[in-house]
Amino acid sequence: MTSIALAVVVALAPAVAHAAPAGDDFDSAAEITSLPFTTTIDTNGSSKAADDPNPCYFWGEGSVWQKYTAQSDGLLRVSARADTWGRMLAVYTGQRGALDLEPSACIQNENYTVHAKAGTTYYFMLVEYSGSAAGGVSFTLSETTPEPNDNRAAATVTNVPGDHQADLTRATAEQGEVPPSCAPEATRSVWYRYTPAYARFVQVSSAQVISVHHAIDLSEVDCSVRYSTAVFHAAANESYLIRMAASPEATEGFQVSLRTAPDIVPHTTTWPEVPNVLGDTTLGASSGDPINQPVASGTIDLGDGTVIPVTDHHVNHRFTKDGDYRVTTTVTTPDGRTGTSVRTLKVQTHDVSVSGLTVPTSARAGQSKPVKAFVTNTRREDDVIVTFYRVGANGEGDKEIGRLTQRVPVSLTGTTEFPFAYTYRPEDATAGQVTFRVRAEVVGYGWRGDDKGEDNEARATTTSVRPAATVNVRIE
Repeated sequence: MTSIALAVVVALAPAVAHAAPAGDDFDSAAEITSLPFTTTIDTNGSSKAADDPNPCYFWGEGSVWQKYTAQSDGLLRVSARADTWGRMLAVYTGQRGALDLEPSACIQNENYTVHAKAGTTYYFMLVEYSGSAAGGVSFTLSETTPEPNDNRAAATVTNVPGDHQADLTRATAEQGEVPPSCAPEATRSVWYRYTPAYARFVQVSSAQVISVHHAIDLSEVDCSVRYSTAVFHAAANESYLIRMAASPEATEGFQVSLRTAPDIVPHTTTWPEVPNVLGDTTLGASSGDPINQPVASGTIDLGDGTVIPVTDHHVNHRFTKDGDYRVTTTVTTPDGRTGTSVRTLKVQTHDVSVSGLTVPTSARAGQSKPVKAFVTNTRREDDVIVTFYRVGANGEGDKEIGRLTQRVPVSLTGTTEFPFAYTYRPEDATAGQVTFRVRAEVVGYGWRGDDKGEDNEARATTTSVRPAATVNVRIE
């Protein structure tokens, strides 16, 4: 028989039927009688009972069960590993139809720690996602010990800088241990001890719940929820206990680092960015902390005799004259770090106004006539742009006719003329009149255009627009 023909015969052969493995059903769970225990479980032929649970929404096609009754209180380490994806191990207690999943007890190719109670039977459900991917799974169950620093009396001695890692799945709660104030559910913990030779601010960073305590009486210094940072002031030669904790549902391996907390550099914000004397300036302060601790208290000295307390809310202040102000901001974070920054704040007022707009009182279509805008400036010499518009009628939008930029000097009495011209249209004659407007803006001053924008526009109307004059020609 040729190799091709043999391949066809093999391909057409019926699939080999596998006998159901031992422990295929909950009631026939394979019993583990002694530890440590290691076996290889073949999931080929496994089936799914109608009342099989669905651990962590993993709905497989088959399941194989093991069970073990704990002989004493303690920790059990279980793992189920395979070369291919598609198996999940879940750990349950209880009775068929009323099983309780152990906290976060859904794992794939990882370890899980059971906090066992004497006399309790634990059921290990190996879920096979697909029969086509079934095969051998290495299963182990053994006793294990808590983390070495599980009790505060055995706290790991650390320093700054310091880096550590541990496994909170192997952590317990001591008798009478008070959970952290910011996360009462974080009952499983490990401990570190720190005693500085000199006073410093210390930053503790980890993805777990962090609480810092005076070692002498366990009073809490700081508490930080998961995925945040704790900062505390460590006094020279005083011992502190640092607890890393998590709830039973969130335990995992973790890393923690201790560093000297960074200096803060406060930052003062103003709105508008360049204040003026015509309106209030809104001021606020941020801590400028690289680890994002907020402001607890502080002051902003504006350099004009005004000192503003820093609170959760922004405050308003009105400057009385233009100039450069030396602004000093001092803030303190909740952990006690204090920082000061100094900046020069420029107060500069821009205020131009359109004092007049002259247009012809009458015109004919086709005629070009002068239009003049007059700008007053009483604050500071600025480049000013004036835009000339024909105001739309009957739903028509305003039409820009022209724009002109000039330097406008400061004058308490004089004005600067901006000359334009307009050629009247037949449509203006049809309407019988046309209205114009001009707008003045300080060049380079952004969308505001001016610190007092309400006087930057003017309107005027040519009240009589007639059709173009006709010419009569007599031929002899």
